[in-house]
Amino acid sequence: MARPLRIEYEGAWYHVMNRGAARQAAFISDAHRDRFLQLLADLSDRFGVETHAYCLMGNHYHLLLHTPLGNLGRGMRHLNGVYTQFFNRDQRRDGALFRGRYKAILVDADAYLLHLSSYIHRNPLEAGMVERLRDYPWSSYPAYAGHAKPPGWLRRDMVYSMLGGKAKRYQSFVENGVDEDLAEFYRGKTLSPILGDEAFKQHILERHGPDDPEVSERKRVNKPVSLNRIIGVVTSILDCDRSEVHQSVRGRQNLARMMVIHFAHRSGQMTYREIAAALDMNHYSAVASSVRRLEQLCRENNRVRQLRRAIQADMTQDQT
Repeated sequence: MARPLRIEYEGAWYHVMNRGAARQAAFISDAHRDRFLQLLADLSDRFGVETHAYCLMGNHYHLLLHTPLGNLGRGMRHLNGVYTQFFNRDQRRDGALFRGRYKAILVDADAYLLHLSSYIHRNPLEAGMVERLRDYPWSSYPAYAGHAKPPGWLRRDMVYSMLGGKAKRYQSFVENGVDEDLAEFYRGKTLSPILGDEAFKQHILERHGPDDPEVSERKRVNKPVSLNRIIGVVTSILDCDRSEVHQSVRGRQNLARMMVIHFAHRSGQMTYREIAAALDMNHYSAVASSVRRLEQLCRENNRVRQLRRAIQADMTQDQT
């Protein structure tokens, strides 16, 4: 049987899952769960892998991870390997604990990050383990909802930024239930390795997919567009100065900056951190917020949609 598609690159987001072999329990005691959470701290400290949500169930776990360094495999080998050693010593057993390789679904964070965090957090409720999610201590939900102190390694900023609020608003959002499109995705008998629309899948496969002749040819034809070229096209079409791209004025939409961020992100050549640093932004979470705001503007404003198409058409000339 072919191994599942595994794509790694800087700035990628994943929903990672693993289940005990033969559905055996992976967490028997609180000591096991505590050790697993300690290893999540290791992911941050040793590998720079960020945990944005987690839920430990009886025989499996769910993680929402971000990899600024593009090193998911290294981090997961450490997490699963060290935890299995600990579990086996404690239970005086040997052999594999988990069922094969972990499953990592590459996620279009702009479209699904917020809903996916809710899906992960609602697992104990959907399984009938608790009546209130705040009563389940082995997920990041109590920290998100303001009922528990978050560990230092748990990152909540990105999910909060997509909601436009913090604990109370997040609690209300999760209580509304699971997004039906997302639920349908996970009900499938065979999960796709990529969670996103067709445009996102094509973009990922062209930029980061397996090295086969067809993909290689697309990579050759679609030459990457530099940030300098993106800024040049955007400022030319919007008739503004290049310095405006680096400015952030409270209470005013900076369309030029938003367009540059959008196309730099879609080019696949820069991580959120790199875009934030290049445009003098305080934190990389602001990049995702800007992408989301532009998508909303394009849905509501025909002129903004036309400007985005014009910028895309100009840059497409560089790729042929």
